[in-house]
Amino acid sequence: GTILVHIVSHAIGLGISVTKAALIIPIIGGISIPGRILMGIAGDRIGNKPAWTICFIFLTISFFLLLEARELWLLYLFAVIFGFGYGGLSALISPIVAELFGLSSHGVIFGVIIMFGGTAGMAVGPLLAGHIFDITGRYQLAFMIYVVILVIGLILTSLLRPTRVKT
Repeated sequence: GTILVHIVSHAIGLGISVTKAALIIPIIGGISIPGRILMGIAGDRIGNKPAWTICFIFLTISFFLLLEARELWLLYLFAVIFGFGYGGLSALISPIVAELFGLSSHGVIFGVIIMFGGTAGMAVGPLLAGHIFDITGRYQLAFMIYVVILVIGLILTSLLRPTRVKT
C-alpha cells in the first residue's frame, strides 16, 4: 500500500515530472496482471511455496532497486519488478492458505489473514512511510524498513510447512 500511495511523491521529489511519475502506478497495475496469471500457473506447476518465494524475491529486488533509483527508467523498472511480484503474491495467498491449513476453515483463515496482513498493513504502512517522510524529508528509511520486512518474510516463507491430513 505504501508504494501505491507514496511512489509518485517519491518520484516527484527526485525531480521527475508529475506526468511521468504518475505512469509508475499503471505500470505496477498492468504488470500485476501477468504476475497473477503466471505465478498462479507457477504455483500449480512447481508448488505454491516455491512460487511464493519467487514473488518475495521479486519484491525484495524491487525495493533494493528503489533504494538506488534516481532516474525515471529505474523507477519504471522498479514498477515492473514490483508489479509482477505484487500480483503474484496476490494470486497465491488463497492456495497457500489452503495448503498450509486445509480447506475446512479456509474462508475464516483467509479472511483473518487478509484482514490483518492485508488491510491493516495497507492502513498502517502508508501512514508510517508518510510519518517517516515528514520527519526525515525522504522515503529512504521507510523503503529500508520494507526491505527488512521482505527479507524476514522470505526467511519465514522457507519455514512454512503444510498441515498433515489425518487419515
